[in-house]
Amino acid sequence: MANKIQNISLKGSTRAIKQVLFWIIAAAILFFVFSNREYNINIRLILVGLVSLMGISISTLINKDLIPRFLFRNKPLRFYYLLGGLFLISLWVIFILVLIILLFSMYYLPEAVIPSRKDVVILLTGIYLFVILNAVIHFIRESYQQQMEKNELERTTREMELKLKEARLKLLQDQIHPHFIFNMLNNLYGLVSEDTALSRRVILKLSSLLEYMLYECNDPWIPLRKELDFILNYINLERLRREPFNVQINVADNVEPVRIAPLILFPFIENAFKHGLSPEADAGITISLEIKDKLLLFEVQNSIAQFPQKKANATLHGMGLKNIRQRLSLIYQDNYELKIKNDGKTYQVRLQIQLK
Repeated sequence: MANKIQNISLKGSTRAIKQVLFWIIAAAILFFVFSNREYNINIRLILVGLVSLMGISISTLINKDLIPRFLFRNKPLRFYYLLGGLFLISLWVIFILVLIILLFSMYYLPEAVIPSRKDVVILLTGIYLFVILNAVIHFIRESYQQQMEKNELERTTREMELKLKEARLKLLQDQIHPHFIFNMLNNLYGLVSEDTALSRRVILKLSSLLEYMLYECNDPWIPLRKELDFILNYINLERLRREPFNVQINVADNVEPVRIAPLILFPFIENAFKHGLSPEADAGITISLEIKDKLLLFEVQNSIAQFPQKKANATLHGMGLKNIRQRLSLIYQDNYELKIKNDGKTYQVRLQIQLK
């Protein structure tokens, strides 16, 4: 904060020095242009000093008030109206002061050569040209500075939005872990009392799945093959503890070069196993995935006839699917399409993702 204040103070001092140098050079040029040697040097100095001071006052008013209040706030008509009024008023003030100086010179310096009207017009034209030049330089510099500040603000905003997006994604992804663990612990609770040996095998497979979730899913993009291997391991884990096991899997072969966000497909699989398998003969799950024309086509269908209608409808609004909808929107934005169909007997998820 102290460095920022120091930089602002340094910039202000630098601008003030540049303004002083600008008007010293302008006054010198006006003095030499207004250089008829026959004119009294005191009259020349007084006139040049007078119009230079008026030029500084006009420039300060334009740069500090008119440009920021009107031109930078998209009020150009009011700016030009006030600028024209300022020039007319200043012209009358300068004219009256010059007239007073010339009359004073004629009275007290009767032998001095009085500047002609042409020379006075040249002097006034010169000072207004310097005023306009100073205003143009100030406008260009301030416009550039504002654009730089705007770009910096936009960059900072984008960085903040990106960090917020990453934080939200991390939070949503982290929510999958306890949700998954909670479901598996519930399943293990029943297995421990029924089949100790089977429960040990389930715990070993579960540990490998957790290792993937904790260590392999930290990157924003992972190979699709890794995600599929994780899903297949999960299905094999479910195979150990479910009977009957009516699951059909159809996965295309051309998945090697594809990369996706981690754990973007798994919640649909977990949801299907949670609600799709039962002792009924016709209960089952169908999983298919293919890559076609840079589109990832993923579909999961499971039976829900064994559940009451209220519980069947609850699958659409569970924490896992709500989570995945938010993650899809954050990661893929408009480059995905998710359709969920529930007719009371089957629950179908169809996901299309436009691959990068």
